Amino acid sequence: MNFLVLINTVIFILLSFLHFYWALGGNWGMEGVVPTFSDGKKTFKPGLHGTMGVGIAMGACAFITIGNTGIFDQSLSHTFIKYATLAIGALFLLRAIGEFKYVGFFKKVKGTLFAKNDTHYYSPLCLTVAAVSFLIIWLS
Repeated sequence: MNFLVLINTVIFILLSFLHFYWALGGNWGMEGVVPTFSDGKKTFKPGLHGTMGVGIAMGACAFITIGNTGIFDQSLSHTFIKYATLAIGALFLLRAIGEFKYVGFFKKVKGTLFAKNDTHYYSPLCLTVAAVSFLIIWLS
């Protein structure tokens, strides 16, 4: 189980750092990470607070995932950690499924750079994180 915890924790930490990098003005990897309309125009412009919020949320997911090793048992109940891990799995499963238009495996807009990246990288990564989260709960 510790290997599964390590997998998700590393993913969450890397995603957290990437979002903080973007929030602080970094540009690397910015192309094709925001959903776009069919004409290539972004569906929204990520702001500082939203990007920082995602970075903080990814860090919290890493913290919760590490909690499955028992390292925080003195300060956090194991029940809380299990339910929080279940919530993380459910959230990432929903993200992988998508909202049926621009994001997820069942999106309608498929010809944009974001849509291609989402199909090949983002949605499979979300599905992997969800599956690993559910496995962590099942094995603990």
